[in-house]
Amino acid sequence: MTRCLRKLAIISSWIYCLPTISSTFWLPMWISLSLVFPTIFNYFPETPSPFRLDWVPQWFFRILYISWIPMTLIPGAEWLTEFLHLPEVWTNFHLILIIDIVRPIFTFGGFLFFMASMLQLIISKFRGIELVKSGFYSIVRHPQYLGIFVWTFGHILYALPLHLRPADLIAWVTLVFLYILLAKKEEENLKRRFGEAYEDYRRKVPFMIPFIPRKIYRRLSESISHLIPKEKWGRYILITLIYALIVTSILVLTYGRTYCYWGKSGP
Repeated sequence: MTRCLRKLAIISSWIYCLPTISSTFWLPMWISLSLVFPTIFNYFPETPSPFRLDWVPQWFFRILYISWIPMTLIPGAEWLTEFLHLPEVWTNFHLILIIDIVRPIFTFGGFLFFMASMLQLIISKFRGIELVKSGFYSIVRHPQYLGIFVWTFGHILYALPLHLRPADLIAWVTLVFLYILLAKKEEENLKRRFGEAYEDYRRKVPFMIPFIPRKIYRRLSESISHLIPKEKWGRYILITLIYALIVTSILVLTYGRTYCYWGKSGP
């Protein structure tokens, strides 16, 4: 039952992130479902796409927005799917230039990192290696999850400067926290299975942030371990509270800073 709930949570987080990811490949058209469901689907304005996928029908992208429909039905929450008003970003040439440079690196680099680490794991399992500690797994303990975080964050960067929505940020934070919970659960299972061998690996390799010097990582781990509750339920409550705090901060910082696509004449 617990395993099914974990899978359901991960699937739900990906469905929630699909509008952000699909926006990267959006074509500027109003067809198909926008005509069938004008009240619902026309509320999600398409983002100008940096890539053209002419062979993908536009109704496919609109279907991906179904998970955001509840936000348009809750009174007072519809602004979460509107675009953020960020003139300080629009007018900053150097910042836009940096975003243009790094977002393909994040998007494609994160995806390749995810695929390569997953391929390494598959090959290792095929060779009979149960505990993988080399290659990508010598950089962080969960390279696939790190690749997913970087990859999906790249899609958020593609929404800048004009088409970033509060829902994009909340969806990404939700994805990250659910995968962190999944990683913690996996580590509990690995600790029971491999015992001291996994504990030794865990002491040497960072959880999710790469390239931390070993001495600094050891000190940080010791400091954090004193702050984290020993009980499992306490750790989950702490993670939940941190998630709630971040989402609340996003809501507070973005409220009143959005605009309707069709109501804006220009930056």
